[in-house]
Amino acid sequence: MTIEEKINELRKQLVETMGMKWKFTDEEVVRISQQLDAYIVEIQSRRDEKGKTN
Repeated sequence: MTIEEKINELRKQLVETMGMKWKFTDEEVVRISQQLDAYIVEIQSRRDEKGKTN
């Protein structure tokens, strides 16, 4: 699974979980959000590094 696919899957999970929990501070919502953030930072870092080499 690519990072982009992981990001899309986590976004989907976050939307579904928020639909059930309705609370941004719910532990599961926070956990999914943190995972999503980590993947987004990783892909941005890769794109930044790629831009520096070109």
